Amino acid sequence: MVKQDRARRTHALVLDAAAAEFAAQGFAATNLQVVARRTGLTKGALYGHFASKAELAAELTRQFEESWQGLLTAAEGSASTPLQVLDVLLTQLADRAQHDARFGAGLRLVSEKARSEGVRPVFVDRLRVLLVHLVALAQREGEIDAGHRPELLAQLMTAVVFGLQHTVAAAPAEPEADRTQQLWGLLLPAMRHPAP
Repeated sequence: MVKQDRARRTHALVLDAAAAEFAAQGFAATNLQVVARRTGLTKGALYGHFASKAELAAELTRQFEESWQGLLTAAEGSASTPLQVLDVLLTQLADRAQHDARFGAGLRLVSEKARSEGVRPVFVDRLRVLLVHLVALAQREGEIDAGHRPELLAQLMTAVVFGLQHTVAAAPAEPEADRTQQLWGLLLPAMRHPAP
């Protein structure tokens, strides 16, 4: 039992170290020697947990997909109005992308793979479809101004969420926890009233 617990902790340590590298460097530039150094393991011991860099990336991608689906399910069950669902979903997504190394690594890996194949990541398309649907519902209920095209608002929301991941490092002195709420504070009133 003690040996199994230690193996699980080491497995998690390897995933966390690899996540930090993949999130910062991307797949191609990630070096397993650096991952091994971060964990305090030898490269051989690291290979005892994951046979290759591709296997590590595949596990982080799998966890990202699982987390992403969990976020969708939780957001849809967490609020009573479409606007509240939008708020919960986008806030949680931005928070996970910024603060969860495994989620951020999975996000980068999935995005890089899609870009190399010349396609948009599947999760971005799923998010866009859901956001367009939620915006249209919110417009029907009078929560968001019906004068805005749902597709355009969904694109703006997606850009804000994923743009945060790239702008956090540019402004480290600004409190990250409040940034998403501040941005929604700017966007939501603009969506509720027609443009002049």
